[in-house]
Amino acid sequence: MDNERRFKAWNIADPALNREANGHHYWEAKSLVDELRSRGETVRLFSHRDAPAAEQFPGVEIIPTFSLHPLSNVSNDPVWSLFENFIIHARALHGDLVARDRSLFHNSVTLFPTLRGTQLLGIFRWLTDVPQEMRPKTAVCLRPPPDWSDRYARLHKIVWNNCPPALREEIALFCRTPQVAAQFKKHTGIHTRVLPVPLPADALEWRPSSAQPLNAPMVVSFVGGARPERGRELVADVVEQCSASGVRFFIQAKYESIAGTEADALSSLAGRPHVRVQEGALERDDYYRAIADSVVLLAYDPVAYRWRDSGVYREALMLGAPVLVSAGTSIAEEVKRYGNGLIIEDFTAPAIVDCIERAQRELPALRAAAARVAEEFRRTQGVARYISTILEAFRH
Repeated sequence: MDNERRFKAWNIADPALNREANGHHYWEAKSLVDELRSRGETVRLFSHRDAPAAEQFPGVEIIPTFSLHPLSNVSNDPVWSLFENFIIHARALHGDLVARDRSLFHNSVTLFPTLRGTQLLGIFRWLTDVPQEMRPKTAVCLRPPPDWSDRYARLHKIVWNNCPPALREEIALFCRTPQVAAQFKKHTGIHTRVLPVPLPADALEWRPSSAQPLNAPMVVSFVGGARPERGRELVADVVEQCSASGVRFFIQAKYESIAGTEADALSSLAGRPHVRVQEGALERDDYYRAIADSVVLLAYDPVAYRWRDSGVYREALMLGAPVLVSAGTSIAEEVKRYGNGLIIEDFTAPAIVDCIERAQRELPALRAAAARVAEEFRRTQGVARYISTILEAFRH
Protein backbone atom coordinates (compact mmCIF):
# COMPACT_ATOMS: atom_id res chain seq x y z
CA MET A 1 0.00 0.00 0.00
CA ASP A 2 2.90 2.40 0.68
CA ASN A 3 3.97 2.16 -2.96
CA GLU A 4 0.40 2.92 -4.05
CA ARG A 5 0.26 6.13 -2.02
CA ARG A 6 3.47 7.79 -3.21
CA PHE A 7 1.70 9.89 -5.86
CA LYS A 8 -0.21 13.05 -4.98
CA ALA A 9 -2.99 12.40 -7.46
CA TRP A 10 -4.37 10.24 -10.24
CA ASN A 11 -5.27 12.25 -13.33
CA ILE A 12 -7.55 10.40 -15.75
CA ALA A 13 -7.15 12.17 -19.09
CA ASP A 14 -9.83 10.88 -21.43
CA PRO A 15 -10.79 12.78 -24.61
CA ALA A 16 -13.56 10.23 -25.22
CA LEU A 17 -15.31 11.03 -21.93
CA ASN A 18 -18.03 13.56 -22.67
CA ARG A 19 -21.61 14.36 -21.78
CA GLU A 20 -22.91 11.53 -23.94
CA ALA A 21 -20.53 8.88 -22.57
CA ASN A 22 -22.38 5.73 -21.58
CA GLY A 23 -22.03 1.97 -21.61
CA HIS A 24 -18.70 0.27 -21.09
CA HIS A 25 -16.54 3.34 -21.57
CA TYR A 26 -18.40 5.22 -18.86
CA TRP A 27 -18.66 2.18 -16.58
CA GLU A 28 -14.92 1.60 -16.69
CA ALA A 29 -14.15 5.23 -15.90
CA LYS A 30 -16.63 5.17 -13.02
CA SER A 31 -15.19 1.91 -11.67
CA LEU A 32 -11.66 3.33 -11.72
CA VAL A 33 -12.67 6.61 -10.08
CA ASP A 34 -14.66 4.86 -7.36
CA GLU A 35 -11.84 2.42 -6.54
CA LEU A 36 -9.19 5.13 -6.33
CA ARG A 37 -11.37 7.35 -4.15
CA SER A 38 -12.12 4.42 -1.83
CA ARG A 39 -8.34 4.22 -1.29
CA GLY A 40 -8.21 7.87 -0.32
CA GLU A 41 -6.56 9.00 -3.56
CA THR A 42 -7.08 12.42 -5.11
CA VAL A 43 -8.66 11.90 -8.52
CA ARG A 44 -9.20 14.40 -11.34
CA LEU A 45 -10.94 13.85 -14.66
CA PHE A 46 -9.58 15.71 -17.67
CA SER A 47 -12.49 15.16 -20.04
CA HIS A 48 -13.66 16.26 -23.46
CA ARG A 49 -14.72 19.92 -23.44
CA ASP A 50 -18.32 18.71 -23.68
CA ALA A 51 -17.78 17.40 -20.17
CA PRO A 52 -19.91 14.76 -18.42
CA ALA A 53 -22.40 16.06 -15.88
CA ALA A 54 -20.97 16.53 -12.38
CA GLU A 55 -23.52 14.10 -10.90
CA GLN A 56 -22.00 11.27 -12.97
CA PHE A 57 -18.80 11.55 -10.90
CA PRO A 58 -19.84 13.07 -7.57
CA GLY A 59 -17.02 14.56 -5.52
CA VAL A 60 -14.52 14.44 -8.40
CA GLU A 61 -13.01 17.51 -10.04
CA ILE A 62 -13.90 17.44 -13.75
CA ILE A 63 -11.66 19.63 -15.92
CA PRO A 64 -13.00 20.10 -19.49
CA THR A 65 -9.86 19.88 -21.61
CA PHE A 66 -9.89 18.05 -24.93
CA SER A 67 -11.25 19.45 -28.17
CA LEU A 68 -11.31 16.24 -30.26
CA HIS A 69 -12.71 12.79 -29.61
CA PRO A 70 -9.98 10.18 -30.29
CA LEU A 71 -12.06 8.58 -33.05
CA SER A 72 -12.99 11.84 -34.79
CA ASN A 73 -12.09 11.93 -38.46
CA VAL A 74 -11.22 15.54 -39.15
CA SER A 75 -10.25 14.68 -42.71
CA ASN A 76 -11.79 12.17 -45.11
CA ASP A 77 -9.51 13.02 -48.02
CA PRO A 78 -8.97 9.77 -49.99
CA VAL A 79 -5.21 10.38 -50.25
CA TRP A 80 -4.14 12.49 -47.29
CA SER A 81 -6.68 11.67 -44.53
CA LEU A 82 -4.29 9.47 -42.53
CA PHE A 83 -1.62 12.17 -42.37
CA GLU A 84 -4.06 15.05 -41.85
CA ASN A 85 -5.77 13.24 -38.98
CA PHE A 86 -2.38 12.37 -37.50
CA ILE A 87 -1.15 15.98 -37.57
CA ILE A 88 -4.38 17.62 -36.43
CA HIS A 89 -4.98 15.17 -33.57
CA ALA A 90 -1.38 15.42 -32.36
CA ARG A 91 -1.44 19.22 -32.42
CA ALA A 92 -4.84 19.39 -30.75
CA LEU A 93 -3.88 16.99 -27.97
CA HIS A 94 -0.63 18.86 -27.34
CA GLY A 95 -2.33 22.26 -27.28
CA ASP A 96 -5.12 21.06 -24.99
CA LEU A 97 -2.64 19.68 -22.45
CA VAL A 98 -0.29 22.68 -22.57
CA ALA A 99 -3.26 24.91 -21.69
CA ARG A 100 -3.70 23.16 -18.34
CA ASP A 101 -1.87 24.17 -15.16
CA ARG A 102 1.35 22.13 -14.96
CA SER A 103 1.16 21.90 -11.19
CA LEU A 104 -1.88 19.63 -11.50
CA PHE A 105 0.35 16.94 -13.00
CA HIS A 106 3.29 17.19 -10.61
CA ASN A 107 3.98 13.89 -8.79
CA SER A 108 0.92 12.26 -10.32
CA VAL A 109 -0.03 9.22 -12.34
CA THR A 110 -1.64 10.58 -15.49
CA LEU A 111 -3.62 7.93 -17.33
CA PHE A 112 -4.86 8.15 -20.91
CA PRO A 113 -7.22 5.12 -20.93
CA THR A 114 -7.86 5.06 -24.67
CA LEU A 115 -5.84 6.77 -27.40
CA ARG A 116 -4.74 6.00 -30.92
CA GLY A 117 -1.05 5.24 -31.23
CA THR A 118 -0.58 8.11 -33.67
CA GLN A 119 -1.71 10.52 -30.92
CA LEU A 120 1.39 9.67 -28.90
CA LEU A 121 3.24 12.52 -30.60
CA GLY A 122 0.97 15.04 -28.84
CA ILE A 123 1.75 13.47 -25.47
CA PHE A 124 5.50 13.36 -26.15
CA ARG A 125 5.56 17.02 -27.17
CA TRP A 126 3.58 17.99 -24.07
CA LEU A 127 5.90 16.09 -21.73
CA THR A 128 8.93 17.61 -23.43
CA ASP A 129 7.57 21.05 -22.54
CA VAL A 130 7.24 20.09 -18.85
CA PRO A 131 10.38 20.40 -16.68
CA GLN A 132 11.66 16.94 -15.74
CA GLU A 133 11.06 17.47 -12.03
CA MET A 134 7.36 18.19 -12.71
CA ARG A 135 6.61 15.48 -15.27
CA PRO A 136 3.94 12.97 -14.31
CA LYS A 137 4.29 9.23 -14.64
CA THR A 138 2.24 8.76 -17.79
CA ALA A 139 0.27 5.62 -18.66
CA VAL A 140 -1.29 5.28 -22.11
CA CYS A 141 -3.63 2.51 -23.24
CA LEU A 142 -3.35 2.30 -27.03
CA ARG A 143 -6.09 1.40 -29.46
CA PRO A 144 -4.88 -0.73 -32.37
CA PRO A 145 -4.95 0.99 -35.77
CA PRO A 146 -7.69 0.04 -38.23
CA ASP A 147 -5.17 -2.26 -39.90
CA TRP A 148 -1.49 -3.10 -39.69
CA SER A 149 -0.57 -1.89 -43.17
CA ASP A 150 2.88 -0.44 -43.66
CA ARG A 151 1.70 3.18 -43.52
CA TYR A 152 0.25 2.77 -40.01
CA ALA A 153 3.25 0.78 -38.82
CA ARG A 154 5.67 3.42 -40.14
CA LEU A 155 3.92 6.24 -38.30
CA HIS A 156 4.03 4.33 -35.01
CA LYS A 157 7.71 3.49 -35.48
CA ILE A 158 8.67 7.07 -36.32
CA VAL A 159 6.87 8.50 -33.30
CA TRP A 160 8.24 5.93 -30.84
CA ASN A 161 11.79 5.80 -32.20
CA ASN A 162 12.09 9.59 -31.96
CA CYS A 163 10.82 9.77 -28.39
CA PRO A 164 13.71 11.00 -26.20
CA PRO A 165 15.04 8.15 -23.99
CA ALA A 166 14.47 10.24 -20.84
CA LEU A 167 10.76 10.42 -21.63
CA ARG A 168 10.44 6.68 -22.18
CA GLU A 169 11.43 6.11 -18.56
CA GLU A 170 8.33 8.00 -17.46
CA ILE A 171 5.85 6.54 -19.94
CA ALA A 172 4.21 3.11 -19.78
CA LEU A 173 2.33 1.85 -22.83
CA PHE A 174 -0.55 -0.60 -22.49
CA CYS A 175 -3.20 -2.25 -24.65
CA ARG A 176 -6.32 -4.32 -23.99
CA THR A 177 -5.47 -7.82 -25.19
CA PRO A 178 -2.42 -10.08 -25.68
CA GLN A 179 -3.25 -10.32 -29.38
CA VAL A 180 -2.97 -6.55 -29.80
CA ALA A 181 0.24 -6.47 -27.74
CA ALA A 182 1.73 -9.06 -30.09
CA GLN A 183 0.73 -7.00 -33.12
CA PHE A 184 2.28 -3.81 -31.74
CA LYS A 185 5.52 -5.71 -31.10
CA LYS A 186 5.53 -7.43 -34.50
CA HIS A 187 4.72 -4.43 -36.68
CA THR A 188 6.19 -1.49 -34.77
CA GLY A 189 8.66 -2.85 -32.20
CA ILE A 190 6.69 -1.12 -29.45
CA HIS A 191 6.38 -3.13 -26.23
CA THR A 192 2.98 -2.81 -24.54
CA ARG A 193 1.72 -4.38 -21.34
CA VAL A 194 -1.80 -5.82 -21.19
CA LEU A 195 -4.27 -4.12 -18.87
CA PRO A 196 -6.92 -6.16 -17.05
CA VAL A 197 -10.54 -5.12 -17.50
CA PRO A 198 -11.30 -2.58 -14.72
CA LEU A 199 -14.44 -4.31 -13.46
CA PRO A 200 -15.47 -3.40 -9.90
CA ALA A 201 -15.27 -6.10 -7.23
CA ASP A 202 -19.05 -6.42 -6.95
CA ALA A 203 -19.29 -7.11 -10.70
CA LEU A 204 -16.71 -9.89 -10.46
CA GLU A 205 -18.75 -11.44 -7.66
CA TRP A 206 -22.11 -11.04 -9.42
CA ARG A 207 -24.18 -14.17 -9.90
CA PRO A 208 -27.74 -14.47 -11.27
CA SER A 209 -30.37 -14.79 -8.55
CA SER A 210 -31.88 -17.86 -10.23
CA ALA A 211 -30.64 -20.19 -12.95
CA GLN A 212 -32.52 -20.79 -16.18
CA PRO A 213 -34.49 -24.12 -16.17
CA LEU A 214 -32.66 -26.78 -18.16
CA ASN A 215 -35.62 -27.21 -20.52
CA ALA A 216 -36.13 -23.46 -21.11
CA PRO A 217 -35.87 -22.23 -24.73
CA MET A 218 -32.45 -20.93 -25.71
CA VAL A 219 -32.26 -17.12 -25.60
CA VAL A 220 -29.96 -15.24 -27.98
CA SER A 221 -29.07 -11.74 -26.79
CA PHE A 222 -27.94 -8.81 -28.92
CA VAL A 223 -26.88 -5.94 -26.66
CA GLY A 224 -24.52 -3.00 -26.46
CA GLY A 225 -25.55 -0.68 -29.28
CA ALA A 226 -26.98 -0.30 -32.78
CA ARG A 227 -23.93 0.60 -34.81
CA PRO A 228 -23.73 -1.20 -38.18
CA GLU A 229 -20.26 -2.66 -37.53
CA ARG A 230 -21.84 -4.69 -34.72
CA GLY A 231 -24.10 -6.54 -37.14
CA ARG A 232 -27.23 -4.50 -36.53
CA GLU A 233 -28.25 -4.69 -40.21
CA LEU A 234 -28.31 -8.52 -40.08
CA VAL A 235 -30.38 -8.96 -36.95
CA ALA A 236 -33.86 -8.55 -38.47
CA ASP A 237 -33.18 -11.25 -41.08
CA VAL A 238 -31.78 -13.57 -38.40
CA VAL A 239 -34.85 -13.09 -36.20
CA GLU A 240 -37.15 -13.80 -39.16
CA GLN A 241 -35.31 -16.97 -40.18
CA CYS A 242 -35.35 -18.27 -36.58
CA SER A 243 -39.07 -17.63 -36.04
CA ALA A 244 -39.96 -21.34 -36.09
CA SER A 245 -36.84 -22.68 -34.38
CA GLY A 246 -37.96 -22.27 -30.77
CA VAL A 247 -35.15 -19.76 -30.10
CA ARG A 248 -36.04 -16.57 -28.28
CA PHE A 249 -34.29 -13.22 -28.70
CA PHE A 250 -33.46 -10.42 -26.29
CA ILE A 251 -32.52 -7.31 -28.25
CA GLN A 252 -31.34 -4.00 -26.84
CA ALA A 253 -32.26 -1.12 -29.16
CA LYS A 254 -29.79 1.33 -27.72
CA TYR A 255 -29.59 4.73 -29.37
CA GLU A 256 -26.16 6.34 -29.65
CA SER A 257 -25.21 9.75 -30.95
CA ILE A 258 -23.10 8.26 -33.74
CA ALA A 259 -25.85 5.78 -34.64
CA GLY A 260 -28.60 8.36 -35.11
CA THR A 261 -31.93 6.59 -35.65
CA GLU A 262 -30.34 3.30 -36.69
CA ALA A 263 -31.73 1.58 -33.60
CA ASP A 264 -35.19 1.92 -35.19
CA ALA A 265 -34.44 -1.22 -37.20
CA LEU A 266 -34.14 -3.11 -33.91
CA SER A 267 -37.12 -1.42 -32.26
CA SER A 268 -39.31 -2.54 -35.14
CA LEU A 269 -38.83 -6.17 -34.04
CA ALA A 270 -40.88 -5.59 -30.88
CA GLY A 271 -44.20 -7.43 -30.72
CA ARG A 272 -43.04 -10.68 -32.23
CA PRO A 273 -43.85 -13.61 -29.96
CA HIS A 274 -40.26 -14.85 -29.74
CA VAL A 275 -38.61 -11.42 -29.35
CA ARG A 276 -38.20 -9.06 -26.40
CA VAL A 277 -36.91 -5.60 -27.28
CA GLN A 278 -35.43 -3.32 -24.64
CA GLU A 279 -35.43 0.35 -25.61
CA GLY A 280 -32.35 2.16 -24.32
CA ALA A 281 -30.08 1.41 -21.38
CA LEU A 282 -30.64 -1.15 -18.63
CA GLU A 283 -29.78 -1.09 -14.94
CA ARG A 284 -26.58 -3.04 -14.45
CA ASP A 285 -28.20 -6.02 -12.67
CA ASP A 286 -30.80 -6.36 -15.43
CA TYR A 287 -28.11 -6.01 -18.10
CA TYR A 288 -25.94 -8.69 -16.49
CA ARG A 289 -28.93 -11.01 -16.07
CA ALA A 290 -29.86 -10.62 -19.75
CA ILE A 291 -26.35 -11.72 -20.72
CA ALA A 292 -26.02 -14.48 -18.12
CA ASP A 293 -29.32 -16.09 -19.20
CA SER A 294 -28.45 -16.10 -22.89
CA VAL A 295 -26.12 -17.03 -25.69
CA VAL A 296 -24.56 -13.70 -26.69
CA LEU A 297 -24.56 -12.77 -30.37
CA LEU A 298 -21.41 -10.86 -31.37
CA ALA A 299 -22.01 -10.64 -35.11
CA TYR A 300 -19.27 -8.06 -35.55
CA ASP A 301 -17.94 -6.90 -38.91
CA PRO A 302 -14.63 -8.81 -39.20
CA VAL A 303 -12.94 -5.82 -40.85
CA ALA A 304 -13.93 -3.28 -38.18
CA TYR A 305 -13.29 -5.74 -35.35
CA ARG A 306 -10.14 -7.42 -36.65
CA TRP A 307 -8.23 -6.17 -33.59
CA ARG A 308 -10.83 -4.26 -31.57
CA ASP A 309 -11.88 -5.48 -28.16
CA SER A 310 -15.50 -5.71 -27.00
CA GLY A 311 -16.90 -4.80 -23.61
CA VAL A 312 -19.90 -7.07 -24.23
CA TYR A 313 -17.56 -9.99 -24.90
CA ARG A 314 -15.61 -9.36 -21.68
CA GLU A 315 -18.87 -9.27 -19.72
CA ALA A 316 -20.00 -12.53 -21.31
CA LEU A 317 -16.67 -14.04 -20.27
CA MET A 318 -17.17 -12.84 -16.71
CA LEU A 319 -20.75 -14.10 -16.53
CA GLY A 320 -20.13 -17.51 -18.07
CA ALA A 321 -22.35 -16.90 -21.10
CA PRO A 322 -21.50 -18.66 -24.40
CA VAL A 323 -20.86 -16.37 -27.36
CA LEU A 324 -21.37 -16.54 -31.11
CA VAL A 325 -18.69 -14.43 -32.77
CA SER A 326 -17.71 -13.58 -36.34
CA ALA A 327 -14.75 -15.34 -37.93
CA GLY A 328 -11.86 -13.04 -38.77
CA THR A 329 -11.98 -11.10 -35.50
CA SER A 330 -9.40 -11.34 -32.73
CA ILE A 331 -12.27 -12.31 -30.42
CA ALA A 332 -12.91 -15.40 -32.57
CA GLU A 333 -9.29 -16.47 -32.14
CA GLU A 334 -9.74 -16.28 -28.37
CA VAL A 335 -13.01 -18.24 -28.49
CA LYS A 336 -11.30 -20.99 -30.50
CA ARG A 337 -8.70 -21.33 -27.73
CA TYR A 338 -11.13 -21.18 -24.81
CA GLY A 339 -14.07 -23.11 -26.27
CA ASN A 340 -16.56 -20.68 -24.70
CA GLY A 341 -18.60 -20.25 -27.87
CA LEU A 342 -18.95 -20.87 -31.58
CA ILE A 343 -17.62 -19.11 -34.68
CA ILE A 344 -19.93 -17.54 -37.28
CA GLU A 345 -18.17 -18.47 -40.50
CA ASP A 346 -19.46 -15.62 -42.71
CA PHE A 347 -20.74 -12.11 -42.04
CA THR A 348 -24.22 -12.97 -43.35
CA ALA A 349 -27.63 -13.70 -41.83
CA PRO A 350 -27.72 -17.36 -43.03
CA ALA A 351 -24.33 -18.03 -41.44
CA ILE A 352 -25.54 -16.55 -38.16
CA VAL A 353 -28.69 -18.71 -38.29
CA ASP A 354 -26.57 -21.82 -38.90
CA CYS A 355 -24.44 -20.93 -35.87
CA ILE A 356 -27.52 -20.40 -33.69
CA GLU A 357 -28.90 -23.80 -34.71
CA ARG A 358 -25.59 -25.44 -33.83
CA ALA A 359 -25.60 -23.69 -30.46
CA GLN A 360 -29.06 -25.12 -29.77
CA ARG A 361 -27.70 -28.62 -30.32
CA GLU A 362 -24.54 -28.06 -28.24
CA LEU A 363 -25.90 -25.75 -25.53
CA PRO A 364 -25.11 -27.85 -22.41
CA ALA A 365 -21.47 -28.32 -23.47
CA LEU A 366 -21.14 -24.64 -24.42
CA ARG A 367 -22.50 -23.50 -21.06
CA ALA A 368 -20.16 -25.82 -19.18
CA ALA A 369 -17.13 -24.54 -21.12
CA ALA A 370 -18.15 -20.90 -20.66
CA ALA A 371 -18.58 -21.45 -16.90
CA ARG A 372 -15.04 -22.86 -16.64
CA VAL A 373 -13.60 -19.91 -18.56
CA ALA A 374 -15.53 -17.46 -16.35
CA GLU A 375 -13.83 -18.69 -13.19
CA GLU A 376 -10.36 -18.06 -14.64
CA PHE A 377 -11.39 -14.70 -16.10
CA ARG A 378 -12.73 -13.41 -12.78
CA ARG A 379 -9.51 -14.46 -11.07
CA THR A 380 -7.30 -12.40 -13.39
CA GLN A 381 -9.40 -9.25 -13.98
CA GLY A 382 -10.80 -6.33 -12.02
CA VAL A 383 -10.12 -2.70 -11.22
CA ALA A 384 -7.72 -3.53 -8.37
CA ARG A 385 -5.52 -5.51 -10.79
CA TYR A 386 -5.86 -2.72 -13.36
CA ILE A 387 -4.45 -0.19 -10.89
CA SER A 388 -1.71 -2.56 -9.71
CA THR A 389 -0.62 -3.24 -13.30
CA ILE A 390 -0.18 0.49 -13.93
CA LEU A 391 1.72 1.06 -10.69
CA GLU A 392 3.97 -1.92 -11.31
CA ALA A 393 5.14 -0.33 -14.55
CA PHE A 394 6.58 2.60 -12.58
CA ARG A 395 8.29 0.63 -9.81
CA HIS A 396 11.86 0.99 -10.95
